[in-house]
Parts: sequence; C-alpha cells; structure tokens
Amino acid sequence: MTTIPMNRILVTTDGSELGQHALIHAQGLAQALGAELIVLSIQTDPLVAAYGEYAYAMPTPNETMDEMKACLEHILHERVPDARIMVERAQGRHVSCAILDVAREEGAQMIVMTTHGRSGLGRALMGSVAQAVAQHSPVPVLLIKGDQGPVDWGKSAAPS
Repeated sequence: MTTIPMNRILVTTDGSELGQHALIHAQGLAQALGAELIVLSIQTDPLVAAYGEYAYAMPTPNETMDEMKACLEHILHERVPDARIMVERAQGRHVSCAILDVAREEGAQMIVMTTHGRSGLGRALMGSVAQAVAQHSPVPVLLIKGDQGPVDWGKSAAPS
C-alpha cells in the first residue's frame, strides 16, 4: 500500500460562526503535519426571484462583489494568518461542486469542514453541502460538528 503525504489541506467556511469553527481544527492539523493550509469560502450566486413563469436574478455589481470578497479575505487572513486564502464565486455551480473543483485544482489531500447536523426534513429542504462533499470527494473529508471542541493534533491520543 502506497501512502500519500498530507501536505495540503483545504478548509471551507461560509463566514458564519459555525463555518469558522472548522478553521481551528484545520489549523492545528496542518501545523501538526507541516501541511499547507488553504482556506476557501464560496460566494453563492444571487437569489433568483420567481413569480409564475417569470424569473429575475437581482444583479450584484462587480464592485460590490469585489468589496465583499476583499472584506472576507481580510477577516480570514486575520483569523488564519499562515493560510492561503481563496474566495471564489459559485458561478452557477452548487457549493459542494465548487468546493470539489477547487480541491481538485489545488491538489488538496484532505478537506475539512463543519456540518450543521441537519437531519430529516431540514436536510431534505436545505440539502447538505457537507454530505455532498463527503460523498463525492476523492480525498478524505473531516467533518467537524458545531459542538466539537478543538483537538490537540500534536500530542499522542494513546491511552495510558
């Protein structure tokens, strides 16, 4: 069996408090492994308003999108100064597809992300980006629950 060195970890965040939770876990893991950390945030497409047979997507000026991107990049750089920050637009793709595309393009060996923990009707209505990424990813995916405390990846977890 051939082992692949873990030298590039992709962590995703949507900018929410829960989304930021994965950053702590990924940062510690990357430091313990000596891996490069890439922080990715996908900007979703504007919402489409539909009425009957008519649909209209509210235009978002490029200046506004650029300002939002610059602000998010600044915030993420403050939180994870040693990471490479990427803010990408979904461009018509589902967020999970955008994440997987970037992971493939960047050669990530692992994806770290938080999960909202939705089940039943909530998952059916809202979908699960984490589930879709985990199901279709060619690399390991570490899912962090919102209530999971940080792990000290540098110390052995072997029982005494």
